[in-house]
Amino acid sequence: MRVSSYAIGAPLADERFFVLLHGVRGSLDKVAATTGAYLVEHRGDIAAAPPWDSGGRIEAHLKERGYLTDLSPEQERGLMVDMATALHKADLASSPPSFVFVPAFTCNLRCPYCFQSHEMHAGKGTFATVMTRERVDDAFRVIDGFDSPGAVARHLDLLPTLSKDVSQAGTVGKLGLFGGEPMQEATREIVGYIVERARNRGSALWAITNGVQLDLFADLLGPDGLAEVQITLDGMPDLHDQRRVGPRFRQTFHKIVENIGRALEADVQVRVRINVDQTNADHVAMLNDLFMERGWSEHPAFSATAAVVSGEAKHEELVSPADLLSLTRALGGAGCVSSYEGYAIGVLKRAIAGGYPFQRAVNCSAETGLLMFDPRGDLYGCWDEVGLMDRRIGGYRGGVMDLDEQVARSWLSRFPGAIEQCSRCPYALIHTSGCANTARTDTGSIFAAACEGFQTYFPRSLAESYDEIEHQLLGKTPPAHTRSRSLPIVQVTSG
Repeated sequence: MRVSSYAIGAPLADERFFVLLHGVRGSLDKVAATTGAYLVEHRGDIAAAPPWDSGGRIEAHLKERGYLTDLSPEQERGLMVDMATALHKADLASSPPSFVFVPAFTCNLRCPYCFQSHEMHAGKGTFATVMTRERVDDAFRVIDGFDSPGAVARHLDLLPTLSKDVSQAGTVGKLGLFGGEPMQEATREIVGYIVERARNRGSALWAITNGVQLDLFADLLGPDGLAEVQITLDGMPDLHDQRRVGPRFRQTFHKIVENIGRALEADVQVRVRINVDQTNADHVAMLNDLFMERGWSEHPAFSATAAVVSGEAKHEELVSPADLLSLTRALGGAGCVSSYEGYAIGVLKRAIAGGYPFQRAVNCSAETGLLMFDPRGDLYGCWDEVGLMDRRIGGYRGGVMDLDEQVARSWLSRFPGAIEQCSRCPYALIHTSGCANTARTDTGSIFAAACEGFQTYFPRSLAESYDEIEHQLLGKTPPAHTRSRSLPIVQVTSG
């Protein structure tokens, strides 16, 4: 008998206890600290000299829950691959394609850490193209032909074709806008036309925008038009205005804040993103205070998330996800800015409710069918690759989509069970292999893991979130490291 290769855990605030999670079975247990520490420290090893009585009740329970196993490492890995494969097939079959318009490559800002080139944002060469009505009409003809769950996967023969009497059309709720900057003066007319076409088919839109010129689109804001926006604030005015800056916009903070308020008044879902590195880490708490002062933290349509700036060579002053998680957790019960807590909270909610906690095997919509329509008639399957001609997955012209099926199929074939490193990782069904583009940048292939420090911060986040649920149940004041969240009050049992 050996310790499972997929045992996950961390000590709780009460140092006598440990929370355990099985990365394939989905078991969740609170155990004695000596037991939990042994299982994590001896993950994958023969269970020699354990701190419990051999053959006793504790050992039987740990075996029943999967933390101890008679399976060989390869047999256990086979179970993980089988589960990941089943989840992946369900993802492909149930997920409608994600459709995104790129009205223009240009941007009215030149943020120093942006992953897109300033040449693109300046509109040099073919990057000067703005989407036309004809291109929009072509895109909608493609959308109308692929508006069903699994449509792209079926087109690529990754799923069986539906019989003619089975119709799943009309499932796309929202369409996307991306850039460059989709919401700027140069795109006002074409975005208005996209909104009109979307409304006619019963679809609303979301946009990733810098928010600087969102006021030009005020008449399009609302649940039946531009219904959701992601807008970035990188700190208080003095620092933000050094980072979010453009040729015509030297001071953007107050303009963006004004436009966030305008969007909330129009019942638009607003997600604020804070890109964090060492230069602005201390501004996360200041922005949290600002959101609370303006009453946004209590607004049902508002949320705020902080994320580390990705590691481009031109921007090396990074903080780790673990560091950022500590910052957002330290905001206390009144905090409204989150970072990487969502992984643990989601797993706990599902496990405690009695369901299987791992629901998906894909990292993002690029792996279930993301079609991004650019203004030149090209198609892209990843946010980070828009505008890079050698990364196109096809084209669309005359209402017909022409996919490079080998390239597109590779995107939809990526999942933890298809990656050797991930198939042996206890965190694979939680982190779902990480970002494919990051993996390609690091290794040259999307069929590689992008761990991004997940193994470092997830166990602690799991323990802190578990502590919070238990203290809610007992009606006690949560430990200082926990935050008030809307988690279910449930029976917490000891294994």
